[in-house]
Formats: sequence, structure tokens, C-alpha cells
Amino acid sequence: MTAIPQNFLFRLRFPVKRVAPEIVKAKKIAPEALDASYGVPFWSLYDLPDGFDKRSGEPGLLRARNPEIEKFFDFRFGWAKEGLFFTVVVTGKKAQPFWTHSDLRAADCVRLCIDTRDVKEIHRGTKFCHKFLFYPFVGESADATAPMAQWAPVNRAKASPYAVDVAEFKTTAQVRDAGYAFSAFLPASTLTGYDVDEIDRLGLHYVVRDSQHGAFVLQYADPVPCEEDPSLWASFVLQK
Repeated sequence: MTAIPQNFLFRLRFPVKRVAPEIVKAKKIAPEALDASYGVPFWSLYDLPDGFDKRSGEPGLLRARNPEIEKFFDFRFGWAKEGLFFTVVVTGKKAQPFWTHSDLRAADCVRLCIDTRDVKEIHRGTKFCHKFLFYPFVGESADATAPMAQWAPVNRAKASPYAVDVAEFKTTAQVRDAGYAFSAFLPASTLTGYDVDEIDRLGLHYVVRDSQHGAFVLQYADPVPCEEDPSLWASFVLQK
């Protein structure tokens, strides 16, 4: 019998800082748009996935947590009335970030799930539940630095959000000596139900998938079907 992950004993709530006006007004988003003060603390009793399944490209079997792995990932998140920002900084890589144009399942990726109403009473997605895939480096050569974003359906969802033009996102990536920095801005117009005057919190789940280190997950990993069950997403409380 599989043991129930200890994380099920807790419901996580994280405070989220408001993004500084100069970041919101900037015409271009910087690769490290949000500094460390926007960092989401890593809190998990769950094991980290070990590598990826060769067929699906998803995080593979679980292994005992290694605290050394955690220091390689930094996820930062902030809000503004105009939309949502996040920054991912990955360090400790021995090779360039993984790029590919033909097989995105194997590429370095940030999977982001957002519920603009943070509903915890249902286990299937609603029109307020969004899922996006961000690839920091996609191209035809090893020096590719063009980010790409995709909308993805939430499996088993009862309804889908309004159609999203991911071209409205602002994204920037930067290769560094031992890793990379990646930032994205999601305008309010791309987030069905986003209204900070009415709702002061969000449901959120993320997975930073790295070709060298494996996957870094906020709270739950496989076999928990977190990406299709918004009741399992952590609550992010917007500080005003």
C-alpha cells in the first residue's frame, strides 16, 4: 500500500508581494525581473522526482529528498493589478540549458497552474483554472535563447478559461555560467477571472523541470494528480 504523502496533512498559504511600479511599467521584462525578496519558500515533505520517464517526459520515480538539490532552484512570484509576474533562477548546471525544437517533452520547462478564484471545494478545473508551459530556451542551435509559452488544457476540467493569446505574455531568458534566469509577465487580460479588487488570493502550483537536476515541485509530485485537481494547489495571498 502506498503511503499518503505527509503534505496532505497541510494546506499551504504563501504571502505574495506586490510588484514594484518600475517593473510593471518597464517596456521589456528583465531575465531576473523579481529579486530574492519575492521568493516562494520551499516547503515540502515530499520526495523530489528522480529524472524523467523516457516515454512521457514527465518526472520519474521519487527518491529521498536531498537538501543539496533545493539550492539549485529559486522560484519568485509577484502580483500587480496589471497581471502576474514570476522569475525562475536555476543554478549548479554543468551544461547549457536543454534546448530542443522537435521534442519539447525533454526540454527545460516551467509548468504553471493558476486558479484566479482559489476554489478548494472541487476537484476538477473550472473556467478560472489555467495551465501554461514556459520553455526558456527553444531553437535550432545550442545557443538558442528564444523563450516560448504554450497554453495547455487542465485534464478533466469541467470548463476552460477564455482563449489565451500567449503572444501577449512578456518573456525573457538569459543563459548564465552555471544555469539560467527566466522571467514572465502574464497580463490580466490573459487570466480569466483575475480581479485583485474582488479576490485577494490565487491557487497556484508549479513544476520547474530541469534536464540535469530533475523536477522541482512546490508541494506534490507524481503519482498525485496535482495538475488536474485545483483543490491541491497552494493558496497565494496577495499582500496590499
